[in-house]
Amino acid sequence: MAPHGRKYGEKESRPIPLWNGVFEHHDRIGDALWEFLWCIDAITKEKDGIGLVLGGAPVKLKRIVADLKADKETVRRHLKNLAEEHYIRVRRTPYGQVIEVLNSKKFGIWRKEKPQNTVSQPIEKPIHEPEKPIHEPEKPQNAVSKEDSAGTQQKDSAVRAACPVWRETGVTADSVPGPFRKLAEEFWPTRNGSSLFDFMGLVLDAWQALGSKSYPRSWVKRKAGLGHSAAKGPERPELEAIPWQK
Repeated sequence: MAPHGRKYGEKESRPIPLWNGVFEHHDRIGDALWEFLWCIDAITKEKDGIGLVLGGAPVKLKRIVADLKADKETVRRHLKNLAEEHYIRVRRTPYGQVIEVLNSKKFGIWRKEKPQNTVSQPIEKPIHEPEKPIHEPEKPQNAVSKEDSAGTQQKDSAVRAACPVWRETGVTADSVPGPFRKLAEEFWPTRNGSSLFDFMGLVLDAWQALGSKSYPRSWVKRKAGLGHSAAKGPERPELEAIPWQK
């Protein structure tokens, strides 16, 4: 995408995929449209037609409030309305609410996708393509040459180096487990101007929500250093008596 100069917080703004059929839902969504758009923008994964907001990590209400610059009770009421109208599904955790967007079709909206239920026709071989010598040995499908392996490793290293999360946090990508590395890289585009300390805490919350019992030492050490330098006290989970109600 060519540079356009638009900003969202400290980052470059990006388009949100939205079907114009949403106009027919005005009477059901109403003023909750802004919270609904926030949820769509925050979807990072889709599974069986369900959009996982922030990859399924718990979301604290104060984050949505800060991003929308809205009143906490208003945001809570609108999310409750979206859940009752079956636009989203909400599950409470000690660290926030896991939000899922129902009937999500965020990814692939910008390109024409191949129908899943059609059978591909065989592709005819071009008449100008030279025949393969019959004496050339066939390479096993699962075989990986040393050159291919080295190239793959270099490519993976380049991908990790390209993500700003490791440069900004100062944590070495190879010092954390692969699944944790992937989680941090997927969450980075959703940071939306939040502090580095808060972002690192969100990733840890998501890691725990996925069932992990231990945290990467290098990540925890770096986050603790940020908290100490800012003279910030320990974070406490946002606990509410009844979710989505006043």
